[in-house]
Amino acid sequence: MPNKFYSVYALSLLLLSGAAFAEQPRTWYSVEYIVFANKPLGNQYLEPWSKAAFSMPENAQVLNRRSPPQEFSLLRVNQQQLHGVFAKLKSLSAYQPLAHGGWIQSLGSNHSPAVQINYQTSSQRLEGTLRFHRGKYLHLDADLQLSDLPELLADDQTSATRLYRLTETRRIKTRKSNYFDHPRFGIITLVEKIDSPMAASPTDDIIDKQAPKIEPLINPNAPQRLPVRNEN
Repeated sequence: MPNKFYSVYALSLLLLSGAAFAEQPRTWYSVEYIVFANKPLGNQYLEPWSKAAFSMPENAQVLNRRSPPQEFSLLRVNQQQLHGVFAKLKSLSAYQPLAHGGWIQSLGSNHSPAVQINYQTSSQRLEGTLRFHRGKYLHLDADLQLSDLPELLADDQTSATRLYRLTETRRIKTRKSNYFDHPRFGIITLVEKIDSPMAASPTDDIIDKQAPKIEPLINPNAPQRLPVRNEN
């Protein structure tokens, strides 16, 4: 009988330690980006530079616009830190800011999905994905396509759509701006480590949810000797 009790006790400790390990806190980050177009100078014409047209992956993550914040929630305007950069680009004749946004996510052992980026004006369309992930180091994968939409020409003719695609992976350092370059457009990103936006769960709740119920293997009315921890 004592052997059975010790087996149950050891199994209980193993399950509880496994539950605690599974709920170890994840590392949370904010990812902010600005996409801007490079305006041609004078009569300069930029040749389309695209290997192939972009196609949105089926598993690309749509950012969550709901509140309270959670995984892949949009970064709120008052949480963004690149407003000054956006205003500076807007004031310069050589650049045209196209998009400014961001999101929050955690990094763990699971696969990090790419995040959908979609913006459109009357003359341009920006679409693609940004993927923030960690291997040995932090990385950001950019796969964005800028399309110059057709223009109405003489005799009711329209110009052809011109596509420019940027595909690049960069090692990311937090709290520093990172730049992705392309002759037609560019990306500025800022990644920062943040506190978890998720409400903390009491340890008792975690154990209750994850630890399976263990049926006693001994008579509860019989005298029992509990194992004694050696404090020496």
